[in-house]
Amino acid sequence: MLLLALMIFSCKRDSPEKIELDFSCLSSQLDIMQHMIDTAKIGDVDGTFPKSNADELSTAILALKEGLSKAKAGMLVLPYEVNTYCVAANKAISSFQGSYQITLQPGTPAELLVHGIDKKGYIDFGESSAYGGSNSFTVESWLKYDAGFFEFAIGDFISTFSHDGKGVKQGWMINFSGSNLRTTLGVGPQADRVLEWGSAYPTNYGQWNHIVTVYDGSATSDQLKMYLNGNLFFSKTNDVKDNGGVLQQYQPNTRNLKMWAFMEPEDNNRNMTGYMKKFRLWSAAKSAQEVKDLMQKEVAGNEPNLICAWDFTTVPTNAGSIPDKTGKHTAKLVGVYKWKRLN
Repeated sequence: MLLLALMIFSCKRDSPEKIELDFSCLSSQLDIMQHMIDTAKIGDVDGTFPKSNADELSTAILALKEGLSKAKAGMLVLPYEVNTYCVAANKAISSFQGSYQITLQPGTPAELLVHGIDKKGYIDFGESSAYGGSNSFTVESWLKYDAGFFEFAIGDFISTFSHDGKGVKQGWMINFSGSNLRTTLGVGPQADRVLEWGSAYPTNYGQWNHIVTVYDGSATSDQLKMYLNGNLFFSKTNDVKDNGGVLQQYQPNTRNLKMWAFMEPEDNNRNMTGYMKKFRLWSAAKSAQEVKDLMQKEVAGNEPNLICAWDFTTVPTNAGSIPDKTGKHTAKLVGVYKWKRLN
C-alpha cells in the first residue's frame, strides 16, 4: 500500500501543469478581418482594393476560423500554436490594407515601403563589380520598420552577399538576426568564413534610423564599424583565421553579382519589410565625423568615391528603371511595394 501511495503521489507530482492559453487574439483578429472584407470596395480603380487581395483576405479568414475552431475543441495546447494563427492574421490584415489603390503622379513626394516578407518584394540595384566594395567602403541608408518586420533567422536589409561556387563567402550584407542589427562580411580565402558583429536593433518602430556600415581593411584594428543615427553602434576587429592561424581578409565579389534590398539575392528566405530612403554606397571608409555629416547632407552624384546613390523620396517615372544620381546604375522595384504620399 505504501508503494502504491508513493507511485500515485509521484505521478501527480510529475504531471505537467496545464497551460492556460489566451485565444482573444483569434477572436479579435477575426472580427477585424471580417469587417474589412464586408465593407471594402473591390475593383481595379483608385479608391478600391484589388480582387486578388480580397481573395487572399477571404482565404486568411477561413484559415483563422479553422484555428478558432481548433482552439474551442482543445486542439491547440501550446502558446506558439495560437501565436502562429495570430501572426498570420496580422500579416493578412497588413497586406490587405497595403493593397488600397491610389495613383501618385511621378515626382510626388512619398515614402517607399517594400514588402519583402514571404519573398513578395525587393529592390534590385542591378549587377556591378563595384557593388562588392574593396579594401575600404561605406554603406549608408535610412531605414524604417514596424514590429514583425522580419520572421526567420536572418532578415536582410541590403546585400551583395554570395559565394564563389567553392564555398568562399564574398561580399557584404546589413541584416537583422534575433534581436540584433548586424553587418556580415565574407572573408577568406578559406571557405565558410565570415566576419560579422551586431548589437540590439532599435525598437523605435515607425521612426527613421540612419544606418551606416564602414569597412577599412587597412586599419590595424576595428576594421568593421557600424553607426546608428550618427553614433558608433559597434566596432569589431578582424579575428577570423583559417585552420593554420592565418588571418582571413574581406573577399569582394569576383564577378558582377546582384545587390538587392529587403531580400538577399542568393538566399531569398532572408527577407524583411520596411521603408528605405537615401541609400548610398561609397568606395572609401568614412570617418565618424563624416558619418555625422552624411545624416544632414544631400548628394549630387559627382562626389568623390560615390559608387551609387538613390533617394527614393519621390515617385519615379518608371519603377522598372530608376536611375541613380551618378548616372551609372539603375534600380527597379520588384513585386509588392507601396509609395505613400508625404503629408
